[in-house]
Amino acid sequence: MRLIVVFFILVVGISSCKKSDSEADNVDPREQYYGTYDIDYSSKTIIGSIDFNEDSGKGVLTFSKGDASNELKMTTEFPGFSTATDVVKLDGTKFTVNRTRDQMTLGNKQYDAEFLGSGLFEGKLVTVTSVTTLNQNGTVAKWTRSYKGMRR
Repeated sequence: MRLIVVFFILVVGISSCKKSDSEADNVDPREQYYGTYDIDYSSKTIIGSIDFNEDSGKGVLTFSKGDASNELKMTTEFPGFSTATDVVKLDGTKFTVNRTRDQMTLGNKQYDAEFLGSGLFEGKLVTVTSVTTLNQNGTVAKWTRSYKGMRR
């Protein structure tokens, strides 16, 4: 009889335990950033100390799931230009663009240049800045870009 009581208590005790796998535990924190952002952009190229070119307009950034747990894929689209996709590494609400080289066009020639890019998510707002730098025989050319926009 004692064996039956002990067995019954064990069965009731085990079956009443809650599972620790809730849906909240399985939520990917990157999901809050997924989506399409309508952005305003500005761009400036300076060669030496001369403002060579300024540009501004509208574009679209789209963020989607990256391969690693701290990565997103950022697709950049501007009217009249080709689409580009970069991997960005998340650190909380901040991110860095995961590439170090970019192409800079000056006149009718393209140059391979150093690239630094970073950004920040603030609620539905995203801000991205980047600098492409070229040192050609002691003359420094910098192409700075700034994007800011809201998620749709």
